Amino acid sequence: MLATLVAVVLAWVYGWLTAGFDTAPEALAVIPGATRVETRGTIYLGYDGAGQLVGYAGVGEAPGYGGPITLVVGLDLAGALTEVRVVQQRETPSFFRLLEREGYFDQFPGQPIDGRFQLGQGIDGVSGATFSAEGVAAATRQAIRAVASEGLGRTLPADDTPIRFGIPEVVLILLYAVGYIGHRLRAAIWRTRVRWATLLTGLVVVGFIYTMPFTITQVVSLLSGYWPDWRTNLYWYLLLGGIAFVTTVDAKNPYCSWFCPFGAFQECLGALSGAKLYRPRQWSTALTWVQRGLAGVAIVLGLALRRPGVAGYEPFGTLFDLRGTTVQWAFLLLVVLASLVIYRPFCNYLCPIDPVVDFVAEVRRQVRELWRRWQMRNAKT
Repeated sequence: MLATLVAVVLAWVYGWLTAGFDTAPEALAVIPGATRVETRGTIYLGYDGAGQLVGYAGVGEAPGYGGPITLVVGLDLAGALTEVRVVQQRETPSFFRLLEREGYFDQFPGQPIDGRFQLGQGIDGVSGATFSAEGVAAATRQAIRAVASEGLGRTLPADDTPIRFGIPEVVLILLYAVGYIGHRLRAAIWRTRVRWATLLTGLVVVGFIYTMPFTITQVVSLLSGYWPDWRTNLYWYLLLGGIAFVTTVDAKNPYCSWFCPFGAFQECLGALSGAKLYRPRQWSTALTWVQRGLAGVAIVLGLALRRPGVAGYEPFGTLFDLRGTTVQWAFLLLVVLASLVIYRPFCNYLCPIDPVVDFVAEVRRQVRELWRRWQMRNAKT
């Protein structure tokens, strides 16, 4: 455990030291007619060859799905947007490709500085990349406010981002509640029925309808210090907080066992074919360390590169959004075939989430053991 902590800390430090970039070239590119830029406070002023001011550029940063999205926004002298250009993002690559393919960025040019720039209010989202789309919109609002205040001398209304609380959040809370009650039922038949109900609900709602499973990307994002706005990411705080709380207090993993959508998918396939758990005694330790090694490499890589999106190797998006590369589709096909023979093959041998939860449980065990020894020592004295 100590070696794991050291590796994670070193990766975090390396990523922090190598982070940073120059936004000036991008600022010049988003101001039409500008040949050079100068800084004023936190914004850029663009000048043409004759030395005339032709526009402004502001830098904004907001959390997306896998970490901060940093962009530069150009505005003309009248306050209309000229271009929104992302200069750094740490999302899963397929999410940003989806934004570009759906023409998401084409909505911004020409919009006035006092526009709402919120999903559903002046800006249309993109199904399957909602968090990335919201991150771009929030970063745009931040950049525009800087230009309005420091460049145009205008005061915009307060950013009244609404709290996003809807069906996904309600379903998640209910899944936790039902799972907590269900695993305490003494009657095995009812415990099994309740578990299947939560599994199928997770598969349909969390998986196929909203595509919001728990991935290693969220773990790396939080370890990197990328804490998203709770108002628009309440679901993730409920999900991660619930897992951490139940694992710490009850030493149980409520998510993987009771409503993980990808786990439910594998279990449904296994139920159709009668798949059995396959963990040969002579390979058990090796398989466990392979799974832990994959999780460790994913976390260290994501922290070192400061790109949580690259850490995710789970084929969730390919299954639930039906999008992916040839390699991702081939990997998903292998998991499907294996699930017909082996009980939850990805969960048991490859999933990076299980080792993370095991790590939390191990920390809990050691803390409890230290507490017990401390109590015994005090009792003797």
